[in-house]
Amino acid sequence: MSSAARYNETQVTVGRWSATYEVSRDLPSPHELQQRLDSIVAHRLALACKASLEQSINHTDPSVWRVRDLALNFSLETSLSDIDRVAGDWGRSLAFEILSIIEDGEVSDSILRFPNRAAFFAQFLADLAAGRAWGKWYYEEFSDLQALPCRQIICSIFLRKDPLPADLLLQLDSKGRLETVLEVLNESDADLIFDLCFENAAPTSRVENLQKWAGIVLELWNSGPLRAVSRVEVHSRDALRLLIRTISHHPTGLNNLDLKRVINVLLAIRSVLLGMKKPSLMDSLFNHLAIFDLRSAVDTAVAAGVRDPGEALFQFAEIMQGDIDWARQAAAVVLGESNKEKFLTYKNIPESDSVLSRFGGIFLLGPSLIGAALEETTRLASDTSESPEKYMAVLRHLAAVMCFGCTRFPDTSDDPALRLFSGMEGIAFRQAVNGLGSLDLAGAHAALLRTILDRHESHAPILFADVISSSPEKSVLLLRELVRDEWLDAISLSDVREDPSERLRFSLQRFSAILASDQSILILSDSLSSRIEISSLRQVPYVSVLNRRNGLTTEKLAMELGLSVPQLAFRLDSAQQHFAYFSLAENSSDFHPNAELDCFFTLVARSALRLFSRRLFGFQSSSPEHIFQNFLSGVSEISLVGDHLEVQLPQSPLSMILRMAGLQDQKYAPSWLKGMEVWLLPPQE
Repeated sequence: MSSAARYNETQVTVGRWSATYEVSRDLPSPHELQQRLDSIVAHRLALACKASLEQSINHTDPSVWRVRDLALNFSLETSLSDIDRVAGDWGRSLAFEILSIIEDGEVSDSILRFPNRAAFFAQFLADLAAGRAWGKWYYEEFSDLQALPCRQIICSIFLRKDPLPADLLLQLDSKGRLETVLEVLNESDADLIFDLCFENAAPTSRVENLQKWAGIVLELWNSGPLRAVSRVEVHSRDALRLLIRTISHHPTGLNNLDLKRVINVLLAIRSVLLGMKKPSLMDSLFNHLAIFDLRSAVDTAVAAGVRDPGEALFQFAEIMQGDIDWARQAAAVVLGESNKEKFLTYKNIPESDSVLSRFGGIFLLGPSLIGAALEETTRLASDTSESPEKYMAVLRHLAAVMCFGCTRFPDTSDDPALRLFSGMEGIAFRQAVNGLGSLDLAGAHAALLRTILDRHESHAPILFADVISSSPEKSVLLLRELVRDEWLDAISLSDVREDPSERLRFSLQRFSAILASDQSILILSDSLSSRIEISSLRQVPYVSVLNRRNGLTTEKLAMELGLSVPQLAFRLDSAQQHFAYFSLAENSSDFHPNAELDCFFTLVARSALRLFSRRLFGFQSSSPEHIFQNFLSGVSEISLVGDHLEVQLPQSPLSMILRMAGLQDQKYAPSWLKGMEVWLLPPQE
């Protein structure tokens, strides 16, 4: 009834009031009575209803109700001797009906409930953008806007600032309707809404605050595709997408103009870098910006074809603060989506173009993946499929993704460097894995076992079997070789309470079929030995139990392996953490490959990283995360030059160790790239 109520106040609005008065035929002056009754409705009923509602309604409930029809019957003495009493009776009756609907809580075609005002307005905007708003009874209050173009109506709703523009955007995003609305807006509309979101924000004018927000925005930008529908990179609409992604995690950003500035700067520098095309020019640009040589930076960008880059470069230099490595990381993020959408392969990368990637280190791992029988295992796994070459490319990509760890899966899944390495073509990785049919992982596993055992053929293996947790509900039976610290088998147990006896016997049978010697020793973890019958393990002649509580037993095993007791403890205890690094089964995204596939390619990825770390003196026992952070991280530049791919490796923290190991100047030709060589180039000084 009150159109003046604000966002945080209880508000009752009646769209249309129709009254039918039934009076005696012989009543004198019925029209005069009608006017008096209409006057009560017009001037007194709202206040009377409000007084009754205030006593009973929950003012903290933000929900919005829409009721199509509400029929009320009133009776009174026609003399109307006490107008206030009549208004009070009618107001209480109306309030009672309203409260009954709210307390009942049921919705129907004629009674709708929205959790809050922003949700109601967001629903209207989404229906409006989709062309299905007009004609719905619960949008009657917007009928005066119907003559306007759709985009103007959307802007007018945001300009009301009731509900707040950011709340509206968050509601649209939570319902998956943001893209529907953004597609209707033009650049100036989106820019207006972006500005409205920061209307009450204040700047801090501190470089460290700009850098903090830049780090947050880049991390969230890199967490997934920026555009759910449109593939057109448009500044203002992308600004809204980044804003919503940021304030969903950091609501205080709306109070700070530095967030607005950071988003605009990152999108502006994206336009500059897209215009420059060549990463080698970008490095030159960043070198100029690092010493605040803006004139040279602008000249470099203009010479590459970029128009009016001055303001963007100045703002970016202020955030960058001379850190070239940070600038390269930021460039890889802001350009990453453009590169991922191209679905590059060695067949279609333009010779005149280059690609920036934070995961070009996959080419550094290439020889180790080949040494881990990547080609043979993927071929054997795919031989029985309808499209062996296609399946092999997807499985190569899976192994490459797992080398960088499950936490980076959203970034690596369709990264252009991994695509160029694996040769996977023209389809999103998740879709490709979901499309895999029957695979022969048993044959592939036999090939991997042969490869691992051939490396250590002169050594009698000491096997260690244990059960590790892969999640609160699931566990994995892991069979390892302790002398060389190799993982031989991983079998998913569907339940943490499952009896692992049969699974262990099966794993030992696979191992015995490959191993020519019968001199192997099997050691069971204390926890595993309590769950199986040791006498049933006939495949291995020597079986014992490692009782970790008995220091002498642990000390004796450590001595036999040539390790210290702490080294042995680390080797035994690190498996669970390291398995979690590789495994995609429990990653935080919505992608979860089947358990058998996940376990097998965890073995492949782990084997490759072991081969790689053995070539790094002093890092043979490093964790996979440590290897990534110190040797594989950083931005690489990949180019097609003639008949080979040139990979400019990043300046990783321990690049010097790579150079000493001779790993930065390799040339190799993966068989699946059909004769194309990969040339690794050391980082630019």
